[in-house]
Amino acid sequence: MSELERQLVVLGGTLDVPESPDLAPGVLARLGARRPAPRRRRIVLALAVIAVAALLATLAIPDARSALLRFFQIGGEHIELVDELPSVSPSPSELDLGLALGERVSLDEARRRAGFDLLELEERPDAVYLGPRDTVWFLYGTPAAVRLLVAQTPELMVDEPFILKKLVASGTRVESLAVRGASAYFLSGEPHVVMLVDEFGVVYPETARLARDVLVWEEDGHTVRLEGDLTEEEALEIAESLH
Repeated sequence: MSELERQLVVLGGTLDVPESPDLAPGVLARLGARRPAPRRRRIVLALAVIAVAALLATLAIPDARSALLRFFQIGGEHIELVDELPSVSPSPSELDLGLALGERVSLDEARRRAGFDLLELEERPDAVYLGPRDTVWFLYGTPAAVRLLVAQTPELMVDEPFILKKLVASGTRVESLAVRGASAYFLSGEPHVVMLVDEFGVVYPETARLARDVLVWEEDGHTVRLEGDLTEEEALEIAESLH
């Protein structure tokens, strides 16, 4: 017996694998409806059984199941769960927004250059930035004391990667909820790392920073993001007031 075979035997005796559901009837029914040639049908059946068995085996192992859930995406944001956050400096209150968010522009100029209708609050932002990948940022407060950031990014092209990458550790909670009739995520608790990426998926180093509580969702193909020292109720109230 090889070393690999020996290890598999040991694992087989220690894993608590739940009883597999009977998926064969459903798989067979779908395959039968296509009616492939006899020889091809036997090959398809064999591959289907192997695929189902592999998936069930993966989901039966807690570590493997956790690995499948370590990242997810909404709109242009990719949220990745990590064991430990990288060291990022400075903190948001000391952030040089000119580097992290992009070029400072007037509100009218942002409206012209956005390429889509911006969602806005009744209160005018104290500063507006046009960043990489045409992301528009509304700043409420000052760079040294940010009350709220509202980011809006245009719809991605088919072959484009995500726009914002977020790294969250165990101290950050990620909750699924609904905003303005769309699926959303609310990130709260410990700060997480956020960074912008270019059209090739490469991080803009100067944009990496710590972020606080964030509500993010996709609306009309655009990614909308609220960031600040917010409770879930406050974030939802602000989101609903956008027009």
